Amino acid sequence: MATYNGGAYLREQLDSILNQTHHNFELIVVDDGSNDETLAILNEYSRIDERVHVFPSVENLGVVKNFERGLRLTNGDFIVLSDQDDIFRRDKFEVLLNTLRNNPNCDMVVSDLSLIDDNGKEFEKSFWKYQHLKPVVGKPFRRLMYSNFVTGCAAMFTRRLLNVALPFPNDCKVHDWWLAVVAASSRGGGICLIGEPLVFYRQHDNNVIGAKKAIKLSVLNWSYINYFLFDKNILEKRKRCFCYQAERLSSYLESDAWTSSEKRIIERSRELFLSYANESQENMIERFSKLLPRLQYGFCVGGVRSALGVVFRTLFPLL
Repeated sequence: MATYNGGAYLREQLDSILNQTHHNFELIVVDDGSNDETLAILNEYSRIDERVHVFPSVENLGVVKNFERGLRLTNGDFIVLSDQDDIFRRDKFEVLLNTLRNNPNCDMVVSDLSLIDDNGKEFEKSFWKYQHLKPVVGKPFRRLMYSNFVTGCAAMFTRRLLNVALPFPNDCKVHDWWLAVVAASSRGGGICLIGEPLVFYRQHDNNVIGAKKAIKLSVLNWSYINYFLFDKNILEKRKRCFCYQAERLSSYLESDAWTSSEKRIIERSRELFLSYANESQENMIERFSKLLPRLQYGFCVGGVRSALGVVFRTLFPLL
């Protein structure tokens, strides 16, 4: 578990972990320099339950590096990630563990999540449906270059995977995404899925990432077209987004974990995002020359609807 000023919801999460039906585990908590009551709560629980081990930090590392620090402190053969503000279903560890034991070649299992508000009230039964995610079993390496469907707090993975995934690239952006990519690579054992929610994923104003409801977009919807045509900030927002993705993939290339074909996939995906980031400077011929990889990207992230959007944006780059 990684914590930072999480006192408001921390007790609920700790209770949901320590009261799991599977109880043979250790809880490694790495705090990232909290200045609220977080450490006092953690120390209280560590005195009550010997499974809780608290590791304060004298400096703020940020989410990804703090999780990496915690992962280096683990000892178990199976690892679960935990945020400080969610609630785990009581049989979460048991269900995930049984899945990995029944699929010994698999290195990661991930479940759906239900969404709760800051008061713990459920407002969406499926995070996957809420965000129009379509998780894929096995090794969807190329798909994970473009978009992520693995939420860290809903996953369990093996020590074998962790040994390959460490150290994290310096700018991998999202730690659970990186772990999923490695699991789907030639050196990973692939991903298993559980279609039921095992986590109550809390949404509040201080979420680092959180859930954002996917919008059904239609090129025939005039309000949608009007927004993208006349909102002058949208191009800059898109550019920042694609630059962010290109930086993430650049960091992946720092790793020596890939085969030559996997490295080419990463490089081409990075080039795709850079092309999108600079599309306003391209003429029609240049955009059409890149239509095929863009269509592949569209199908991977959103199927036919997304692919149609790719064609539309190729014709009208502001979109």
